[in-house]
Amino acid sequence: MKSYFFNFLILNIAIMTFAIAVFSLTSNAYAKNWRGTAATVHPAKWYGWHNVNGVREYFPNLSIKPAFTMGAPMVPGKTYHAIYVISANSKVKMNKIIDNIHNALNDPRLKGHIKIELLAFSAGSHLYFKGNGYKKDLLTLKKDGVELAQCANSLYELHIPISKLYSFVTVVPSAQGEIIIRESEGYAYLKP
Repeated sequence: MKSYFFNFLILNIAIMTFAIAVFSLTSNAYAKNWRGTAATVHPAKWYGWHNVNGVREYFPNLSIKPAFTMGAPMVPGKTYHAIYVISANSKVKMNKIIDNIHNALNDPRLKGHIKIELLAFSAGSHLYFKGNGYKKDLLTLKKDGVELAQCANSLYELHIPISKLYSFVTVVPSAQGEIIIRESEGYAYLKP
């Protein structure tokens, strides 16, 4: 009986020691020298963070822009490609995908070196509906060289007449075919 209890105690101590070691290695407390630490709550009217000498620092929404201290370098002369896909009728996702595209277009490493397509299908087709409040944003994207594409299969399946869409949107035969072709051409596949 004593032997069984002793073995059980040793096993529990070993498991707890292992759990503490794993927690320490993965926690911000251990990794703060290279990952930084995050505040539990963002300071009021602040957003985002960037890494400065291994420490996360928050910056205010409208006053300063952080120095860029990390990230993948661009390859000079290379053109990058991305296809952004939306398939949900959600204002949050529609706003997010437009913001994400603007972020990519304005990334100093990609500016002037990126080709983007925005593809809507299924319920995401609502992004291109006339009178939905996105005309100005979509025209700005178009002006910045973003291809705006709509899946024809979705229009057919959802009984949406093409006249319901903004006239500057291109209709492609199928979203799935477009994604397959674009990925084979080296486009990054991105979704909000």
